[in-house]
Amino acid sequence: MASRYHTPGKTRQAGPTGGNRITTALMLAAGTGSRLRPHTEKIPKCLVEVGGKPLLAHAMEALEARGFRRFVIITGYRHELIDEFVEQHDTSLDVETVFNDNYDRTNNIYTLWFAGKFVDEPFLLLESDLIFKPDVLAELCRPDRIALNKYNPELHSGTTATVTDCGHLASLFINDPAPPDVFTYKTVNIYSFSLETWRVLHSALGKKLAAGNLNSFYESAIRDLLNDLGIRLKVVDFSDFWWDEIDSENDLDRVNRNLAGISAANDLPVLVNGKPQSIMNGKPQSIMNDKPQSIMNGKP
Repeated sequence: MASRYHTPGKTRQAGPTGGNRITTALMLAAGTGSRLRPHTEKIPKCLVEVGGKPLLAHAMEALEARGFRRFVIITGYRHELIDEFVEQHDTSLDVETVFNDNYDRTNNIYTLWFAGKFVDEPFLLLESDLIFKPDVLAELCRPDRIALNKYNPELHSGTTATVTDCGHLASLFINDPAPPDVFTYKTVNIYSFSLETWRVLHSALGKKLAAGNLNSFYESAIRDLLNDLGIRLKVVDFSDFWWDEIDSENDLDRVNRNLAGISAANDLPVLVNGKPQSIMNGKPQSIMNDKPQSIMNGKP
């Protein structure tokens, strides 16, 4: 287990990148997760269990599988629980947690800007409410990419995007819908940035904060830079990959059902409250002595 903790004011040298390949990841995990209550009443969103283990554990395993080395987590709400999890979790990643003490007075635009004190290298940016398979990160190990998914109005909400004919990000629509005659994508909230792009973006974030936009989204700075031709991001299409975003209890239920279905299709046990369960008739069954048993009145 490799873990380190940094407090504001400390700096760190850039991690090795192996040429053009990104090996540093940054997670924004400062928010209160209010839309996921009651699950987040006592724990941060990244520690909510999905498929029997915290979202943070899923993310760390995916990063390890893709060869990432350094993992920086910007914490806020119930930060001490994230520190405790990282300290106890066995991982090959060099994990650092950094506490943003302004988390309850600002939005993620501040959290990402704040991360600039600790990350000055190419990196992968992801948010703490995502779950995905490691393979989806293959193209995002290269700099200046954005993950998008074909927009489904019955499933998706939040920021949408349009794409150029040559496969780069054209526009972001944060609070307004995209034009009806343009094919639209949903942002996945995973990006990769070169050091050059990151420095341009970090400067833009700082200018927005200086203008009083403390409760904006960091996508607003990316949108403005796109309009000014300040950055260029190649699109990685996630439409054929399995991934999900957990913003609400409905999302959590959907993801757990999907994970149960994946496990059933592969004849693998599902973890429920940390205990292995098999799937029979679409419902979890406890496993004792490697044999599935039903649960009645709390007893197998």
